[in-house]
Amino acid sequence: MKHLFGLIFLSILTVVLTPENIARADTHTGNQTARIGVLAFRGVEAAKDQWAPLATYLDRSIQGWSFEIVPVTLVSAGEKIRSKELEFLITNPGHYVALSEKFGLSVLATRERRAAPEAQGLLRFGTAIFVLRSAGIETLNDLKGKSLAAVSPEAFGGFQLSWLEFNKQKIDPFKDIKSLRFMGFPQDAIVSAVQAGDVDAGIVRSGLLESLASEGRISLQDFTVLQGNDQLGYPHQVSGALYPEWPFTALPGIEKRLREKVTLALLATQMPGADTTGLRDLWSAPLSYESVRTLTTEYHLRDAPPELAPANPWGARLSMLALLATLALIAMTLSRRVKRSGAQPTTTDPEDETTVKIKSRFDTLTKREREILTMICTGEQSKAIAGKLGISPKTVEFHRSNLLHKTEAATSAQLVQLATRFGYDQGLSLGT
Repeated sequence: MKHLFGLIFLSILTVVLTPENIARADTHTGNQTARIGVLAFRGVEAAKDQWAPLATYLDRSIQGWSFEIVPVTLVSAGEKIRSKELEFLITNPGHYVALSEKFGLSVLATRERRAAPEAQGLLRFGTAIFVLRSAGIETLNDLKGKSLAAVSPEAFGGFQLSWLEFNKQKIDPFKDIKSLRFMGFPQDAIVSAVQAGDVDAGIVRSGLLESLASEGRISLQDFTVLQGNDQLGYPHQVSGALYPEWPFTALPGIEKRLREKVTLALLATQMPGADTTGLRDLWSAPLSYESVRTLTTEYHLRDAPPELAPANPWGARLSMLALLATLALIAMTLSRRVKRSGAQPTTTDPEDETTVKIKSRFDTLTKREREILTMICTGEQSKAIAGKLGISPKTVEFHRSNLLHKTEAATSAQLVQLATRFGYDQGLSLGT
C-alpha cells in the first residue's frame, strides 16, 4: 500500500512540476527582477520619470518578472555591465556601438518617439548646435574664437554628430574653438549656460530645445540652430543629418526566454489596440546602426595619418594600437640605455613634435586629476575611486570627462594607453 501511495505521489509531482507550472508558481512566490539601464542625459530623476511607464508596461506584459529602471551615465554604464548589475540597456547609438565592441550587446528594438499627433513616429534623431538669436552668430565659421559647451567627447548627439558638421566645414572644434567646455549631464544645463551668456554656443541632442519650450522653461524664439536644415517628417530643429534612434539592447548571457519575451513585448507596442497607456515611446524592429559605426570610427581616427587608415577602419584602430605599443617599447629601451650609460639624449634626434604636444596636455592636469588618472590606469572603477578619495562617484565621473578633454584622448582606453606610454600611470609629478 505504501508503495502504491508513493507511485501516486510521484505521478502528481510529475504533472505539477512542469516548467509552465513552475513559471506560474513564480508569480505567486515573487517575481524575478530585470534591471534596465537608461542613459540619463537629462539627469537621474528625469530618467526615472521618463522610463517608469516602460517598466510598468513590461511588468504587465511578462509574467514572473518585474523591471527596474537604473539611470546610468556614459561612464557608469560600462562599469555596471562589467559588474553584472544590468540585464538590458537603453542608450544613444554611439554609446551602444562603443559598448557593443567591448561587451557584445544585441539590439532587440529601436525606439520610436511619439511626436505631435499630425507627425509620424520618429525613428531617427540628430544634433542641435545653437546660439542666442541676439548673439549675431549665423554660421559655424562664426564660432571660431568663441566658446562652445557640449556633453562629452564621447557623447553622440551631444558632441560627435556636431563634430561631423564642423568637420564638413573644415573646422576642428578641438583647435579652432577658443573654449570647448564639456559639461556632462544633464543637457539642460548646456541650454541654461547659453541662455545666461556663460558660453556663446551649445550642443544638445535634437528635440531637447523643443522639450524645454513645451515645459515653459525657454522660448524657442530666443535661439538659433546653426547649420539647420529641414528633414522630411521631422518636427524638430536639427543641425545636419539624422541617425537611428536609441536601441533597446540585451546583455550577453541573458536567459533566452526572457530576451524573447521582452522583444515580443516591445514590438507589440506597434499592434493595433495595444495598451500603451503612459508610454512616451513605441518600439520598432531594429534599424541598422552601420551609419553610426562609420561616423564614430571616423571620429576616433580623426588624428590618424592617411596611410594608417585603410578600407577596414577596425583594422586601422588595431594598427594604431600596435604602432603605439612599438613606439612605447622603443622609448623604454632607449631610456634604459641612456640611464645605464649616463649619456644625454642625442640632439640630432629630437623628440617627435606629436609626442611633445601629448605630454604638454598631461602637464595641465591638476593634482586631483593626476590621482584619479593613476587609479584609472590600475583598473579602479568610479565607485572605488570615490571611496578612496572621499568624494562622490559623480565627482569622479566629472574628473574622468575632464581628463579626456584635457588630454584629447578619444576614449578611456586611449587615455590609459597614453598615460602608460609616458609614465604618468605611476603617479609621477607632472609639474605644478
